[in-house]
Amino acid sequence: MLLVFSLLMRFERGLLGIILTAIIGLLGFYWFRELRKAISSYKAHEKLPFELVEEGDMIVITAQVPGPESEVSLKVRGRKLFVRGGKGFKKAVKLPYPAVLLSSSYINGVLHAKLLRRTGSEQELTPR
Repeated sequence: MLLVFSLLMRFERGLLGIILTAIIGLLGFYWFRELRKAISSYKAHEKLPFELVEEGDMIVITAQVPGPESEVSLKVRGRKLFVRGGKGFKKAVKLPYPAVLLSSSYINGVLHAKLLRRTGSEQELTPR
């Protein structure tokens, strides 16, 4: 802001001052809009639907996750489920109990996953 102010004071008279003021104003407006777009796209990730349903020893998860499919991944560590997707999407969900991932699928932007309650002797299972 100090730089802009000093430029305006230096070129306050004449056609050059008017042109520089207009350019600085347009650039400021452009960057303000770009910053608002970036912030709103970040907040849009928070509004994606996520459903976790307990069915006895099973947890069924259905979530909308931005793709492409190659960027979508699931990891379970203890009582936490970590979901990653495209466009920098990341979500961590606390599970009701330690679980292992049985299966997962990603179709048309919707992630489906089944998790099973982990017992002490169970090893990590790989998704099918």
